[in-house]
Amino acid sequence: MFKLILIFVCAFAFVNATHAEPQWQTHESIYEAVKAYVAQNINTTAEYEINIVPLASRLNLVLCEQPMEIFTPNLVKAGRAAINVRCNSPKKWAIFVPIIITPFENIVVLTQNMQHGDKITEHHVALARKNVTQLHNNYMTDLTQVINKQISHNLSAGAVITTKDFFEAKLIKRGDHVMMTSSNSGIAIRMSGIAQSDGSRGQVIRVKNQNSDRMVNATVIDTGVVDVMH
Repeated sequence: MFKLILIFVCAFAFVNATHAEPQWQTHESIYEAVKAYVAQNINTTAEYEINIVPLASRLNLVLCEQPMEIFTPNLVKAGRAAINVRCNSPKKWAIFVPIIITPFENIVVLTQNMQHGDKITEHHVALARKNVTQLHNNYMTDLTQVINKQISHNLSAGAVITTKDFFEAKLIKRGDHVMMTSSNSGIAIRMSGIAQSDGSRGQVIRVKNQNSDRMVNATVIDTGVVDVMH
């Protein structure tokens, strides 16, 4: 009988002790909530990776009886940030969760070495997935943005092409014989001319009409072709 009573008392004490222990909010549940918040409030359309700096293992937070409140003063940007996580249950708590967001995009890179003045073709470039944190939006995401441009300085294979790395290629050089086109009232006219200066696509240059010796302004539209301005 004494043994039965002792077993009962021990079991009762164990059950009470179990119920008395508080339940803790797992760090994993906080991380998942932070990730969900970032996905809805990040200020980028790029693909990104999020790295959450782990909370101290000894940090015990009482289980929140209602959904945690997660917020930041502004939209989340690439780089380092601190996410506010707060529990408004009777046993309140609040913490900051540090995160690092790294954005990635498929951007234009060189596939081979190029030198100043070289003309870029489709064989010189490709798209590669890169961390764009330090590129300050000067990178290209479309191969057509650089095709037929000229390299402004020597670059090695694998280099990311930015806006400062190229310039518009000269489609016409001074003294070149060019085709002058003109469209007036639906009638297309073609004439021969001589360029008086170098010109890139879209640039206005002076051209001498070989038939009349008249000087006109014309817009460079392709290699050896200009459109006479009216």
